[in-house]
Amino acid sequence: MVTFTDYIIYLLATILAVIVVSFIITKLQSRKKVEGKFRDAFGNAPNNTDYELDSIKKYSEFKDAHNTNCLRVDKTTWNDLNMDNVFKRINACVTSIGEEYLYNCLHELHQDEKPLAQKEELIASFAHNPQARLRAQIALSTLGKQNYNSLPSLMFQSNYHILPFPPLYTIFGLMPLASALFLFINVHLGASLIFLAFAINLIIYYKTKFRVDSEMLNISYFVKLLGAGRRICALEELHGLPVVDDIRKNSLAFRKLTRRMSLRSGLGNADITGLTMYLDILFLIDMRQFNKFMLRIKKHHDKLHELYKAIGEIDNAICIASFRKSLPTCCLPTFSNDAGVKFSEVFHPLIPLAVTNSGTFSNHNLVTGSNASGKSTFIRALAVNGILAQTIHTCAAREFRTRFCLVATSMAVQDNLLGGESYFVAEIKSLERIMDYIQKYACACYIDEILRGTNTIERIAASAAALEHLHKQDCLCVIATHDIELTRILDDKFDNYHFSENIANESIEFNYKLNSGASTTRNAIKLLEFMGFDKSIVEYAEKIANKM
Repeated sequence: MVTFTDYIIYLLATILAVIVVSFIITKLQSRKKVEGKFRDAFGNAPNNTDYELDSIKKYSEFKDAHNTNCLRVDKTTWNDLNMDNVFKRINACVTSIGEEYLYNCLHELHQDEKPLAQKEELIASFAHNPQARLRAQIALSTLGKQNYNSLPSLMFQSNYHILPFPPLYTIFGLMPLASALFLFINVHLGASLIFLAFAINLIIYYKTKFRVDSEMLNISYFVKLLGAGRRICALEELHGLPVVDDIRKNSLAFRKLTRRMSLRSGLGNADITGLTMYLDILFLIDMRQFNKFMLRIKKHHDKLHELYKAIGEIDNAICIASFRKSLPTCCLPTFSNDAGVKFSEVFHPLIPLAVTNSGTFSNHNLVTGSNASGKSTFIRALAVNGILAQTIHTCAAREFRTRFCLVATSMAVQDNLLGGESYFVAEIKSLERIMDYIQKYACACYIDEILRGTNTIERIAASAAALEHLHKQDCLCVIATHDIELTRILDDKFDNYHFSENIANESIEFNYKLNSGASTTRNAIKLLEFMGFDKSIVEYAEKIANKM
């Protein structure tokens, strides 16, 4: 006979089964949604580019400060080429580590093919195996993104995170136990010493609690990093990849830290009150465990860095594979010992539906042309692709051949009003740094409107002298200029190319195609006319121009 108790048990079992099934269905639906998001995003330009870069830059800044023998893109060149936006165009990383690693990667110019070949092997493994790529992204998504996660600081400034004088926290933490021994000698004395120990530790606790709590999210992100590493290592599709072996090997040093931390208040259990909180204060449990955690990180900061790089490499490899697919044309660069550059259907990756250009620059080059004809965009495209070739082994071109070199530019020069520095002085300094570089490295130099900040006669004379000097160095110089006079002065030393336009009736059309030879046209006055300037101004300008 079925009793009332049996009905209750049956009802509870049914409710439990419904809850379990609902949970499983929700998890499956959530996973399916995440998988769909990653599938749809792959091969498309990133949608979200509205994020702050200050946090993402931290790893690169530390690497730059600790740089010893790595050739890096300097700040001037980075800003000239608007590389922050190039980074945003590429960045489809799933994790903050991936973003930070990619940002630094775009600064580091490899000088041989071995690291690029290793990078290419990983990129190809994800590009040709959608299932492995998808599962890796899902594993990485458990780590996710967190601004200012302090991992770069933990790797390069581990001492900064440790509470000062670590042994003292142990001494003061054990002081209440030592005081309790006096209870067997004198109850009042023992109680007084315990109370004194509690008072001292209370002051220490609240003096350091804010600092420990402020590290809470960063420690949590580190724990997530270890968890994501375990998930990556568990993927059968990735077995045999060297980067996965690196994750497995370097995670061992932190195996004990993956257990649930006993930093109760410091690790986010803010609801703990009463006796547990007083025990934390009395024995300084949080502070002692925090220092133990940080000392472990300090001891193995090199392994943390290797683990960080391995996760970054995986996230970057998928990101670069997606970037390649999102481009209308892309190629793997080739490298030679020649200073020149050969390019076929090259374009700037930031320009949708960009006009492509092809050619071979085996000598220094002057690129002339009218206003808005495309010469500045063209040399920027060459410079950007020169950097992408040596950093992510990818070029926005049908073919791109260069040599391993430092890419240096002088383009978007600005005056420094607060520093009392004129535009021309700023230009000289920008050019001078290139002169310094070519004494140390093989260089590819891209300059837009050399020394434009002074009068015409001195600009042409100084520019000709500077370019004459660059001609004698081991570098490739590509100069965009309006000064057609330079093409005559340097005719035997620099090759000449130009961009032109078609002017018909009341319109001007640019084809943005590279042509051999120096420019023979001007369009500034015509642009005044097309932009609606008063006819008398246009006529007077033409009259003056004809006399010059």
